[in-house]
Amino acid sequence: MKAFKQLTFDVAHTLPDWPGLHGHTYTAEVWFEGPATDGYVVPESVFSEQLEHVHKQLDHSYLNEFIALPTSENIARWIWDQLWPTTHSLVKVRVFRGSIGFGVEYDLADARAEGRAESTAD
Repeated sequence: MKAFKQLTFDVAHTLPDWPGLHGHTYTAEVWFEGPATDGYVVPESVFSEQLEHVHKQLDHSYLNEFIALPTSENIARWIWDQLWPTTHSLVKVRVFRGSIGFGVEYDLADARAEGRAESTAD
C-alpha cells in the first residue's frame, strides 16, 4: 500500500538563468510504501514528525544557503536526502509549483541510480 503527505513552503532563491532574488510557493508530496498490516504504512504521527523537520528547514528560507543550485529537481533530491536515512519506506518525492503548473518527481529508482538509496539484490 502507498501513503503520502503534502507540505507547502514559501522560499526565495536565485538561479543562473534567473539571477535576481525571487520567491515561489512550492508543494511537495512525500510517498511511502509498505504493508499496512498494523493499519498503517507509516503512522501519521511519524509522517508529521519527519516532515515537520523538513518543513522548518525549507519554509521562508533562502534556498541557496543549503542547496547549491535550488531548482525544483534539486529541491526534490534534498527532501529525499533528508528523509531517506530514517525512512526507508520512502518511494517518491514530488515537488511542484501550482502557479505555473510545473513539477518534478524523484523516486526510488532515481535515488538508486544516483547512489542516494542502496539497491536491493535481484
